[in-house]
Amino acid sequence: MAKKWSVAQAHCNHQVDFTSRLQDHGISIQPRLKHIPAYHMLHTIIMDCHQHAQYHIKLATIMRNHNQFKVCLILCDWALASMIKALYIHKYHSVHPPKELTMNEILPLVHTDTEPGLDIALFIGTMQHMSSPADYSHDQPLELNNIEKLLQRTEEILYELSKRIMNNSSE
Repeated sequence: MAKKWSVAQAHCNHQVDFTSRLQDHGISIQPRLKHIPAYHMLHTIIMDCHQHAQYHIKLATIMRNHNQFKVCLILCDWALASMIKALYIHKYHSVHPPKELTMNEILPLVHTDTEPGLDIALFIGTMQHMSSPADYSHDQPLELNNIEKLLQRTEEILYELSKRIMNNSSE
């Protein structure tokens, strides 16, 4: 038995594109998209990822205060990964982003016409490298001053990316 699709379900699931035919008749479905369950699900997942990023950065601050510098770096990396996941879901309307993103995939997510994203993408790559157990040198101690700078830069990037998500989700 064939499954019946409504216009709204087909549009959200990218099964059929009705947008151009509806716009030809002066009908817009954009305002109604916010009432579709799929939109609410995406919005909820984006906000959950955003909240996870905030939790991770708070925990990173606590770990820094307890001189757990390696754990602090890992939590900063997790915070950035959660925010990138939120951006990915927001941009591509996909609830299943890839487990790991390459720099080629991260750069378009953080780059905008007004804000170049190369420095953010490079920082994210650096944090991934520094927090990786395989790349961590146990004989090199981490210094509080350097950890504070990395934590501060992570917070700045999270704030910038958070503004983008919040501005776009309110539209």
